[in-house]
Amino acid sequence: MHRTPKRGQIQAKLSSMPPQRSQATVYLNAYKIMLEKERLEEELKKLEARQSQIQQRLAILNGQIIAEEDITHQQANTGLKDNTPKFNTITLEY
Repeated sequence: MHRTPKRGQIQAKLSSMPPQRSQATVYLNAYKIMLEKERLEEELKKLEARQSQIQQRLAILNGQIIAEEDITHQQANTGLKDNTPKFNTITLEY
């Protein structure tokens, strides 16, 4: 089962090896940082694309809601005028 970290701050990946300061480890750390930066930039692009899709869909839904409300109001207004009961008064004697 895959365990995801909390959605707060993104934590750096930990290594089980103690840090050794050599030129190779400096290059390796720089490479790791570069890879993480590229991964996060790609993830950000995907999130921005998804956000754009969601905003477009919300705009479409808002338009549909407005259209449905207009139709409902029109039907309610015509329904009140046309369907008003017309009573005839009848007097009954016993």
